[in-house]
Amino acid sequence: MVITNYERREHMKRLLQAMLSMAILLCLVQGAFAQDGVGMQFQHYTFAMLWQPGVCATWTETGPACEGLTPQSKASQQWSLHGLWPSRPAQLIASGMEAKNWWQHGCFWFQNQSFPPHDSCSLPPLELSPKVRQELSENMPMQKVCLDRHEYYKHEACFGEKPSPFFQTALELLGDVNASSFTAFVRDHRGQWVSRNALLKAYSDAFHLADASSLELRCEADQHSRQSRGNQEGTILTEAWITIRSDRVHEFPRPSAMMAGRKGNCAKMIHILP
Repeated sequence: MVITNYERREHMKRLLQAMLSMAILLCLVQGAFAQDGVGMQFQHYTFAMLWQPGVCATWTETGPACEGLTPQSKASQQWSLHGLWPSRPAQLIASGMEAKNWWQHGCFWFQNQSFPPHDSCSLPPLELSPKVRQELSENMPMQKVCLDRHEYYKHEACFGEKPSPFFQTALELLGDVNASSFTAFVRDHRGQWVSRNALLKAYSDAFHLADASSLELRCEADQHSRQSRGNQEGTILTEAWITIRSDRVHEFPRPSAMMAGRKGNCAKMIHILP
């Protein structure tokens, strides 16, 4: 089929219009999220990590993020990145916002109190440095379903930091945890049932803490647990959340960076999937 010069020009015009529309959308989204910094101080971060084998066994809509996962995969031998979540900004605390609303809305609250879209891939792509993009592809399997976009636009865009430095900080925290004896303990017990207390002790020992109050273990219930416990407790390890002081994140993983957080939902015995 012969393509005429006119058809070529029309094709290029449509392509440029599409690129311009995406650029405008990105500017609008970033502009809507950006705050002036006044009252945006916050107390702590929740640093969230995924145990990918447990996620793939229990979560829905993981799509390509779980394709090809084997016990030999990197994501089966160490924690993967979920996110780095600032707590409620001071201005929202002053306005009376409850913590649960901040968890649900995040930065989308500043867009007419809206919620994150169900399809994270509908959000504009992030401008990431090649280094950060490569590290995310290696350490955030859920990036394949646009988790990086969700994390940035929900949890960070309204604080003003650009995507690359934001994720670089999160990746450095992940590297510290994965280099620790805590991750080694989890990896060494893959395929086994481990007591919740043993996991908590492995964490406190790894980071020289008096207790494990800064760690929240998250689990999903298997079918038997759902039937016997009404889904109140989970047995399959899926996540670990660490509470970090916002003004001492640069000190992580020293004890001075940690602070007490929420309790997890895991049962007394936890199954670490390989």
